[in-house]
Amino acid sequence: MTSDHYKLAAFAFVVAILTSLISINGLGKSFLGENLANASIYLLLIGVLVVAVARRSQILSLQAEIVRKQGQEIELTHAALNAHAMVCLTDADGIITSVNENFAEKYGYSQSELAGTSISRVYRYGINDPVFSEIGKTLKSGRIWTGENEEIASDGSKLFMHCTVVPMIDHQGRHTRTVAIRTDNSDFHRAEKARFLKDLLDHLQDEVYIFDSKSLKMVYANLIAISNSGWEGSDLQQKTIIDADPKMEERLFRNHVLPLIKGEKTVVSIDVKRGELLGEISTRLYTGDDGQTLFVSVLRDNTERRQMEQARMESVSVVSHELRTPLTSIKGALRLLNSGALGRFDDKSESILDIASRNTERLLLVVDGILDLEKMRAGKMEYTKASVDLVSFVKDVVAMSKGYGDEHGVEIEFQSDLITAYAEISAERIMQVLSNLLSNAIKHSLSEGKVRVKLSNEKGFWRVSVSDDGPGIPESDRNAVFESFSQLVSHDGKKRKGTGLGLAISQKIVNAHDGIIDYTSEVGKGATFFVNLPFPPSMNLLEKTTYAMNAGLGGEGVS
Repeated sequence: MTSDHYKLAAFAFVVAILTSLISINGLGKSFLGENLANASIYLLLIGVLVVAVARRSQILSLQAEIVRKQGQEIELTHAALNAHAMVCLTDADGIITSVNENFAEKYGYSQSELAGTSISRVYRYGINDPVFSEIGKTLKSGRIWTGENEEIASDGSKLFMHCTVVPMIDHQGRHTRTVAIRTDNSDFHRAEKARFLKDLLDHLQDEVYIFDSKSLKMVYANLIAISNSGWEGSDLQQKTIIDADPKMEERLFRNHVLPLIKGEKTVVSIDVKRGELLGEISTRLYTGDDGQTLFVSVLRDNTERRQMEQARMESVSVVSHELRTPLTSIKGALRLLNSGALGRFDDKSESILDIASRNTERLLLVVDGILDLEKMRAGKMEYTKASVDLVSFVKDVVAMSKGYGDEHGVEIEFQSDLITAYAEISAERIMQVLSNLLSNAIKHSLSEGKVRVKLSNEKGFWRVSVSDDGPGIPESDRNAVFESFSQLVSHDGKKRKGTGLGLAISQKIVNAHDGIIDYTSEVGKGATFFVNLPFPPSMNLLEKTTYAMNAGLGGEGVS
């Protein structure tokens, strides 16, 4: 009610009162008095009417203010929902009619992509999802459904959503539309999962280290890892994995994990000794949700198992020492008989002598292998290292193996783009390794097949690879390939002769050269075993750069 309205009403009331007073003072029966009385009544009515109109105007003004405030509240509520929740409107059949920007962005779609499609697309099992079915039944009964559900985005990633789904019912009681409001609880679930895993890992007996694949900076270490590394928990962020062991060298470690970076392997392992502890470190590469790549290394204490193996090997070694002398004598006697020095034998006798000679040779190989392995494990194997040009060296190994390849009808091909490739190696031992790889490749190749030997520069080390076209090795056999006395069942069912010690010995020899021996394989398509040998420690930066530049400038193929 405005001030003008109040002034008009007040004037009407004053005039009405004055008129009434005049009428009361004796003029009531006169014509003038009668008119004044009537005028006072009219003026009084006008005053009342003015007051009523003013009051009505005031009420309308208040209602307009209330509506304005309600509109503001609705806008604020809508803005809050858009800022903090995902809103989806569907029809009674679950077909999306509209979604807000938050919903579209969270699930990885555009708003137009979602319109006209079924809301079941965000549920883990689509229309067969049990939660989707439960919500449908609840809405049909006219009730509100609320709860948490695991849903999926367009890229297949999981989302944990808290949902409130409200049915819109018309005046006839029919379900016509649905309003669903979602809030993302994914971060909470990840945090809960992380807390659970951390608590689990903290109390493992194996040492666990998680660190950045590029900088090698520590991200996490469990309690026993922190203790055995001599760290404090508060210092972890300032440490790298190299700080875990004073004997560890970054160059060798990066060489060790390179197959993970290149995708050649899913796990790399190495034997370690820390004080009295004998263990094995297995490392994997993990990619987080944010794209960060991390190494996860687990050090398992194998002291007891190694001690048992050592006791067994010592027993076998003693027996092997006792066997070697008589076997050598038997071998000499058989050679003497085969030479004809004691007379000629008939064909049947010569065949039996040949069988005896070959089996004696095989037994001596087993005995020598056991003795070599025992020496290596005891740290008594001697390695006289010298600078060797691997280009010429590998050619010689290929030439030496050519006769064995001819026996099996297998061609050996050597290829390298390198002119020279010097490494500090024990030529005798590395030749033992490469000869073993070549003989294995020849044995597993198809008749009239080809074994490919390659020497290449792999950014910081030389790689010698030996590839065959044989049956390949199943991934399930990976852990057994380099084990002692390991005789794997070939995928093609054929039996190949061997001592089961060649690869175990080769691994020890390569490890003693700070190198890596490993393989890649696909069943039915062959296998490639490779040896990585580091550049000479004395090589300066200029020489390393020159090697890298010359890697593609020369070389030749040899068959």
